[in-house]
Amino acid sequence: MDIYGWHSTEPALHAYVSAVAAALSPDGDSPAQYTCDASATPVGAYIAVDGHLPTFPDRDVALIWDERHGWGVAIETHSGEDLLMVSYLGGSDPVPEPERVARFARRVLDGAMPSHLDPPGFAAMSDLPRRLAAAAADADAPAQEAASAAHVL
Repeated sequence: MDIYGWHSTEPALHAYVSAVAAALSPDGDSPAQYTCDASATPVGAYIAVDGHLPTFPDRDVALIWDERHGWGVAIETHSGEDLLMVSYLGGSDPVPEPERVARFARRVLDGAMPSHLDPPGFAAMSDLPRRLAAAAADADAPAQEAASAAHVL
């Protein structure tokens, strides 16, 4: 018995994050590398983004997602400390379509002003695995191999 929902959430999370990673590389380039963690609360993911912010040209950029705050863009620190959040996607859905997430990331990478500096607060979703799987399926993007050790925390 899976009382925590990990077994159903993990493949759905990988499919969704894989679809977002693929949307970040629409020209058929290799999708961005990502990690997912469905064993913790909140469920979360990290995608390494190719590019730099104009205001932080020496910092690596990442897309961060968790079920409480949705998607955000963060920059890496040089000291190994926590990531510095730059902007949150916001909106009314913590599981937006992957192409919307990719457009958000491209706007921030192009130097757009952050749309949301404070993290949104989304309510817990009892149907999270279904929502993640539906968003991934709607993206109609080829999924990366979900069980690859390169993608699992």
